[in-house]
Amino acid sequence: MFKKVILTIMLVMGLALPVYAHLTGAFADFLAIVYDESTIDKLKDEMKATEKEIAALEPQVESLETAFKQDQGLAVDQLQFYSDVGLDTWLAMTENGEDIVDIQGNYWLIEQQIDAYLEELNTLYLSFKQLEAAKNALEGHQELLGMIEKNIQARATYLAENEGLGLEQIANYLDIDWTAEIEDHIIAGIERDNKRINEELTHWVVAQPDGTYRLSGEWLNTESDLSYYFRADHVYMVYERPEGHVILIGQVLQNKDGQSASLILEEGFYNGFFLPKELLEELIPFTLSYETLKNLDGVEQPYLTQKDGYLQLQTK
Repeated sequence: MFKKVILTIMLVMGLALPVYAHLTGAFADFLAIVYDESTIDKLKDEMKATEKEIAALEPQVESLETAFKQDQGLAVDQLQFYSDVGLDTWLAMTENGEDIVDIQGNYWLIEQQIDAYLEELNTLYLSFKQLEAAKNALEGHQELLGMIEKNIQARATYLAENEGLGLEQIANYLDIDWTAEIEDHIIAGIERDNKRINEELTHWVVAQPDGTYRLSGEWLNTESDLSYYFRADHVYMVYERPEGHVILIGQVLQNKDGQSASLILEEGFYNGFFLPKELLEELIPFTLSYETLKNLDGVEQPYLTQKDGYLQLQTK
C-alpha cells in the first residue's frame, strides 16, 4: 500500500516515469521507486536507534563493571578473613574451656557475620547478573547494527552492478533472483526452525531464580540457518547467503484464540529493497503453544514479553 501511494503521488505530480503495463512479478509495484532512498527509511531508522542504544548502554556497562570489581574485592577479602581466622577462632573458644552459654553466644555472632557475608555475596551476584545482561544487550545491539548496515550496503552493491539498466529490468532481476536464489531456501529454513520449536519447546525454556522463564535467542540460533535477534521493541530474523541478504522484522503477539503466541512479521528487506507483501506472507515464523508451556512448573496462564536477547515467559 505504501509503495502504491508513493507511485500515485509521483504520477499526480507529473513526474516523467515510464509506465510498464506488461510488467509482472512480485517487485513490479516497487519498480518506480527503486532508487528512492525513502524505501529503506525503516532500516536507517533502526540503525540510528540501535546506535543510540549502544551509546546509552556503554557508560552504564562501564559503571556496573567498576561497581562489580569493587564488590568482588570486598567479597574476596571477607572470604579470606573467614578462611584464615574462622576455624582457628572456633577451636580457640573450645580449647579455653568456655561454658556452653559463651560458646553459643560466640557462635551466634559468627553466624550473624556469615549471614552478612552471604548477603554481600548475593549483592555481588545480582551486580554481576546486571552487568552480564547489560553487556549481552550491548553486544546484541552491535551485532544487529552490523546486520542492518550489511543489508543497506547490499542495496548499493546491487544497484552498482546493474548500473545503466532500465527500471523494468532491475525490478525483474530482483524478482528472478529472489525466486531462484532465496525463496525456497529461506522458507525451508524457517520451517525447520518451526518444527524444532514445536518439538522441543520445553527444552528452549530455562527457569530463572526469580521464578520466571526465558527463551533465549542463543538456543534458537544454535541449529538455525537464520539468526534471530530478540529486542524489547521487535524481533529480527536475518537470513544470509552469498546470493543475498534478508532482514525480517516482527513482534511476538498473542493470537486471537488466546491459546498461543506467534512471531508476526511486519516488514522485510531483501538486499536493502523493501520486500513485497505477497512474498512476506509466504514466510511464516514460529508459534508457541500455551498448552505446552502449561506443562512447566508454576505456569498456569502463560504470557510472553520481548526483552533484549530473549523472550520472557510469565504467568498471570
